[in-house]
Amino acid sequence: MESYNVDKLRKIVKDNRPLPDNVHLWAAVAVIYNPCLKAFLIGKRTENPDDPWSGDAAFPGGRFKPNKDRDLVDTAIREAREEVGLDLTKVAELLGVLEPFTPSNAPNINVVPVVFLLRDCNPQLVINSAELSKVFWLNVDDAANYVRLNVNIKGRLRPAIIMGDVVIWGMTYRILRRLLREAFDINLPKDPRDID
Repeated sequence: MESYNVDKLRKIVKDNRPLPDNVHLWAAVAVIYNPCLKAFLIGKRTENPDDPWSGDAAFPGGRFKPNKDRDLVDTAIREAREEVGLDLTKVAELLGVLEPFTPSNAPNINVVPVVFLLRDCNPQLVINSAELSKVFWLNVDDAANYVRLNVNIKGRLRPAIIMGDVVIWGMTYRILRRLLREAFDINLPKDPRDID
């Protein structure tokens, strides 16, 4: 069954390595899928008054750095190494990328989700506490059980996945929703910014 989902993941991603243009700000997130757990790695950002996404749930990721990254796949790989201690070039297979998403509080940033398939089902995570206060594996079959509608988050009513003190909403929710719908046949409620 699991190879079926992985095959579907391969079909929805594009096999390319996008380069930033000079018009927008660019970032990438590492969407790491563990086939043994049937789960995606999610982190909770460390509380920081200077971070507009402080305390939010997120995939490991960050801004493109032209002095360090050749492309946006490199950005996702570097950020995963910095935030959770995974060298995705060694422990995972690059499946591909989705088209860019934009956070509602920073519409000038294009964020490219880069999807990886773990080869090691029990990777050693080393959490960078300056970036993330915790990480966990979100089982795709559990996600729908934790969805709440019309959650007031930062003054916006949105659907969200709420698991204890972790609230998955906004862009991270939208990326997850797309992957769950297209690769796992799991339909989560639409976010107002979803166009399907």
